[in-house]
Amino acid sequence: MSFDLGKLFIEWRRIVPNGVPNPGNAYHLVLLKEVCLANGIDRQVADNVILALEKVEDDTVIKYKIKDPKGNDKDMETTYKSAINRDKDHPARIEAEKLRNKESGSKEKEKPTTKLGGDELSTDTHIEKGLTSKKDNDIDGEEKEKPKSKEELIASDHKTVEEALRYTKAQSKIDKKSGGREGVGLGTDTSRAGEAAVHTGLRMLQGGKSFDKIEQELMEIANDKDTYLNAKWVKASISTLKMINEKIGVDDIKDVAWDTPEGRTAIGVDPKLKTSSDMFVRTNDGKNIGVSLKQDGSVFLNNGGWAKQSGLLLDKLKDVMPPEEHEALSEAMSIDGFKKDRSTKYKEVTRDYASEDIIKMTKELTSEERKKSGLSDKYIKELNNAENLLQNSENETLSENQMKAIARLLSVKNKEKEQIIRQSDSTLTDKTFAVLNSSEAAKNGMNRHVLKSMHVFDALGLNGDLKKGGVDGFITMYGIPPDGASLDEESIIDLFGSEFQQILAENLQEVRNGDREPKELEEIMAKKIEINYESGEILFKHENEMKYPLFYLSGRARGLGTSPVMELGQTSFMALALKVGSFDTDKWTPEQQKKLSDELKKEKDERDAKGMEEE
Repeated sequence: MSFDLGKLFIEWRRIVPNGVPNPGNAYHLVLLKEVCLANGIDRQVADNVILALEKVEDDTVIKYKIKDPKGNDKDMETTYKSAINRDKDHPARIEAEKLRNKESGSKEKEKPTTKLGGDELSTDTHIEKGLTSKKDNDIDGEEKEKPKSKEELIASDHKTVEEALRYTKAQSKIDKKSGGREGVGLGTDTSRAGEAAVHTGLRMLQGGKSFDKIEQELMEIANDKDTYLNAKWVKASISTLKMINEKIGVDDIKDVAWDTPEGRTAIGVDPKLKTSSDMFVRTNDGKNIGVSLKQDGSVFLNNGGWAKQSGLLLDKLKDVMPPEEHEALSEAMSIDGFKKDRSTKYKEVTRDYASEDIIKMTKELTSEERKKSGLSDKYIKELNNAENLLQNSENETLSENQMKAIARLLSVKNKEKEQIIRQSDSTLTDKTFAVLNSSEAAKNGMNRHVLKSMHVFDALGLNGDLKKGGVDGFITMYGIPPDGASLDEESIIDLFGSEFQQILAENLQEVRNGDREPKELEEIMAKKIEINYESGEILFKHENEMKYPLFYLSGRARGLGTSPVMELGQTSFMALALKVGSFDTDKWTPEQQKKLSDELKKEKDERDAKGMEEE
């Protein structure tokens, strides 16, 4: 590949803070890499150049000491890369700076460094909250602060993306040993790597690379078993990129920013703005579009322990429900109520047995029955201590292992009694649905929660906070192969039908301008949702008179005797409808309709299976 070296140097000189490129300055090297990639230089070539210019290798081991809780010195070690990303007073950071000065032969007095969002900053730069850089002292000897340039902020954002994309399990182990990884957002290391893959791929598209070439380069990273990026996320990233190109247009995108303080600031989005955007794109006409990235159609609005998730849900419903009805719902969703009901059912099924009966049934178990029911030695031990077991059941103080032991024994010896215990699994959802079904305000509040969690109001421009925070539009992207799918204004109109489209056309602009409250539109949408209190499905009523299951609410234990979890998840219909491009199944082909039927059946079977004992 041929390129103009002089042109690269001029461009590099233009974007460094003081106009004088310094190969010994790590931040200047980040900017140089950006210049190389922007001019079509192969990433591997650019990486090799940067490594050659680095004075200290990233994997150089830094040894340092810390004080343990008793005040004794404790020997520690980490890599140069991890050390330099710590706060300036951390022992690992101090040792790394000493090594850097020694390697570069610098005779200058060591200058402080700092870190934000996982980014290494140069020794002659001081950053305050990622938004300012050091300026020469004024006549009073006090430091003045000036805003960082857009180029600096974007480069810092892109460096954070690069680190997330290539983050390894080995790095994770080192970071955990030395105090944890800082400067990263929510989610898992895998999901962050996936988001970074979309961010990086979009910039590669801007640089003229094909989808095939982008996939090839991302797969080279994913094929390294030590990295968190995986093949599924790479496929999802390519599908997402195709949808971004279709909905926004790569040629219409000026800047790409991850959800970092630097990235937000660079394009004019308030760093404190609460948004579900995983990344932002700034278009050529100056509009900022927030993008929520989903790997596929398996999306959960709530997923986790019932106590925590019900608390989050109740908090969101507090402002949209009358106090007395919110209190009733809180009681119905109480984990303490679930535990009380479960203890009562265990007492009910065990009071017919004496300790001799429990021991006798245990001894009669065949090896095959023990294996099939999951009655391992730790549970057999509990059953053989039958007197203590029954006493705890009567006192409602059974341990988790004791509950599991009883349930597994009854699964072999008395199925009818086992089913009585299993009824406690549905207690939480039954009580929750009963309250929701008895209160229009409660149902309306739940429906609004679903809509907000789907980011419907964000996509329609009804969230005034986004506009105030510098976000002009919002779209959810699903990495569903082969070409992705999106939830935007167009698909939302298709979901709610022509009546809603007419009302939207008459009122939306006034709402966006702030001349009209969005409540009327929200009410119309909320009334389109219906909860099936038998199946737990959350249905959307289409204008074709069909009711489509888009979400489901489920409360279940991970196994009898364990704490329950809450799942408010998206059904396969939602993903298929977005992929097909219409929520009206009357317009689907027979093949698409059959696939939907098969997917819904498979999904229901999987959810039912989760309700069974987990070994």
